[in-house]
Amino acid sequence: MTTLKSKVIDRELLRELNRVKKPASYLPLELNQRAPRFHEREVRFVLSYPDLYEVGSAHIGGKILYHVINNLTDFALIHRAYLPRPDMQELMKERGIPLYTIEEQKPVKEYDLWGLSFSSELTYTNALKLLELAGLPIYSEERIDREELPVVFAGGPCTYNPVPLSPFIDFFSIGDGEETLVEIARLYREVKREGGKKIDFLSEVRKVEGVWVPLFGKYPVKRAVFVKVPEGYFPTSPPVPVVETAQDRIAVEAARGCLRGCRFCQAGYIYRPYRERSEELIKRLVEESFRNTGYEEASLSSLSISDHSRFNRLVPEVMEVCHRELISLSLPSMRVKGFNPDLASQIMQVKKTGFTLAPEVGSDRLRRIINKDLTNEDLFKAVEGLFKRGWNRLKLYFMIGLPFELPEDIDALIEMLWTVHRIGKKYRGRKHLAAGISIFVPKPFTPFQWEPFAKEEEVVEKINYIKRKSPKSFKLRFHDYRQSLIEALLTRGDEKVSEVLVAAYREGCQLDGWDEFFNYEGWLKAFEKTGIDLEKALGRRDLEEELPWDFIKGVVSKKFLLRELKKAESQQWTPDCRIVGCHACGVCTPQQIKELKEFPIPEKIEFQVPPRPKREFPLKRKVALTFRKTGYARFLSLLDLTRAFARTFRRFGVPLRYSQGFNPHPKINIVLGLPVGVEGLGEVVEVELSEEVFNFDKFIEESKEFLPEGLEFTGWLELGLKEKVIDRIDSVTYRIKPFAEFTLETLKGESATDRKGREVNLKEEILDLKEENGEVILTLKVKNGKVLNVGDILSWMNLSLEKAEVVREELLG
Repeated sequence: MTTLKSKVIDRELLRELNRVKKPASYLPLELNQRAPRFHEREVRFVLSYPDLYEVGSAHIGGKILYHVINNLTDFALIHRAYLPRPDMQELMKERGIPLYTIEEQKPVKEYDLWGLSFSSELTYTNALKLLELAGLPIYSEERIDREELPVVFAGGPCTYNPVPLSPFIDFFSIGDGEETLVEIARLYREVKREGGKKIDFLSEVRKVEGVWVPLFGKYPVKRAVFVKVPEGYFPTSPPVPVVETAQDRIAVEAARGCLRGCRFCQAGYIYRPYRERSEELIKRLVEESFRNTGYEEASLSSLSISDHSRFNRLVPEVMEVCHRELISLSLPSMRVKGFNPDLASQIMQVKKTGFTLAPEVGSDRLRRIINKDLTNEDLFKAVEGLFKRGWNRLKLYFMIGLPFELPEDIDALIEMLWTVHRIGKKYRGRKHLAAGISIFVPKPFTPFQWEPFAKEEEVVEKINYIKRKSPKSFKLRFHDYRQSLIEALLTRGDEKVSEVLVAAYREGCQLDGWDEFFNYEGWLKAFEKTGIDLEKALGRRDLEEELPWDFIKGVVSKKFLLRELKKAESQQWTPDCRIVGCHACGVCTPQQIKELKEFPIPEKIEFQVPPRPKREFPLKRKVALTFRKTGYARFLSLLDLTRAFARTFRRFGVPLRYSQGFNPHPKINIVLGLPVGVEGLGEVVEVELSEEVFNFDKFIEESKEFLPEGLEFTGWLELGLKEKVIDRIDSVTYRIKPFAEFTLETLKGESATDRKGREVNLKEEILDLKEENGEVILTLKVKNGKVLNVGDILSWMNLSLEKAEVVREELLG
């Protein structure tokens, strides 16, 4: 069903990438990129988190599936593709370039299956844009008979209501994907070998647990549950981004599922039953991940990490690795109740950062309604403990527009901010206080799925009131009501909402979760064109009516959710199942209910991380490594290179020297860093070491497989402890190959004005200028560790990096 073709990126396009923002995110510029090649496997998936690379590459679910298919099967592969920014989309359209994969720059439409993973409804328009960019019709019915196009499927938490996306998706994989995706790959291979068509494959794949094929109408679909989470099945050697991305760190899933039962939280219901990994396995996963990636931060992922049954043993075990390897540890979902600031101090032995707490609301009354097991007293005690121990940065998260919310609940939120402000005043140091306030969105498979989304005038009134009454010491950030409205419309949407989605996409809506790209005017036009009744779509649902997602089975039962809604109205708690026993939510098997007793919630959060001596990093040795930055790697910025080298050095055990203080950084210095888009044949990075012995010849050889194409170390030289390699460089030479008309008149003159309006004495700065074999060769003086900017030189020649190729010769040549 697929054919082998050449890559879509040619030399001319590489030059034109200088037009776009963050060009490195569209190229195979990751560390540790080891995915199977397209021709090596029989079944080829593309996986897309429908957002920009810097968001999508961090998606933990995608990393797990990438590992399972690429490393645990021998016949299938996954490559990845993400949504380009609008400037890159424009360039692709001009050049006729279809959406392509990161790994091989091969058009997505040449693969067999294309999976889209949705964890935010605000990425729905992105998915339609991805289909367009790939050259696929957006409607499934228009692709069904086109055998040359991939089968498009979708998964992720948003697909627990798959109906709004159903006209565009060939099939849905609902629930956990580890086993489902392998079974899908096997089925596809089988149908392919037998000469079957898409319709034959869809007829077979509908039999797989968790799969819904919209072509065959609504039928009961039991979501897939992966019970082998405790056995591993987790990536420890993923591709490592070099460009800056969100949550760019080791992220180990310590547990899946949560039984706390917060009534607004969809994840707490759809990820049941509760499954956790042992502390020994988690420690090993962190350790292996570091050895394979060199990451400087680690996070233990869970909906409520401090509910891990072995939490008090888990943290010391992981901290042992973190201290040894200088990794800062993040526990992003610590419960406030039972929180011990002394223990927080132990966790922060490597790197001290700010702290985040999520009281959700300001009153104990409303907290009982949403089933959040926390009191104001718990929060204030935690805040007092943090400030007392020297923490000065604190962020609180709240939600407004909740069911049964009263004006006094908003007053209580404001009073909570004032109380935190007053506690902070008692302790030395300027406090950096922030509060993030979002708007409640009713979600499928929660007790509040029938509740209305708050009206704009009510929310605006509350926001203005909070702004007026809150202490000025707090930096307040409110989620955009308009974005929350779109989310509320899509999450509970039916077939009519699909029409709105298409209309919005055709009005140019995409990247709805990004403030800089959000196009609410386009959505308003879509509402008008489709005639949707927003009041009805966003309003209260009748408890007796059939909901669009009712055909999805194996999740918490409707009976249980109705019972929880009644308890919310009467302000009743529903404790965690592990505390009081099963609440008959309808998810767990009898065996799973029995096994829960083996994972009790710790009665107290109390562990002991042995105090570690302050780390000292004496300067024992200093070296300079030379490296090439060519081809794709020319698009790495100075920050990208620093990040890449730091992780590479850590991955291979280079004994780096670090700065002192709360946030230690390796002592690495890239000399005379090049601008993005310029190649370097012999660049230099200066490294300080805390130990004398290290084999750099071996390191240079071994790092070749870890570094991305175009970036490689070529040699090294010893420096004196007080020596700076820049002192050995008195000039640099650039070779400029123009692809447009240019002039040398300015460069041959006495002086010129740079792009910042400063006068430059060119006679002092330019040592040699000549033309040779269609190139301009320019030698510049290095003065006080600085040299003329390449961008200025090109502008004086009436050129830019889009119209010329620039190479810098070896600095130590």
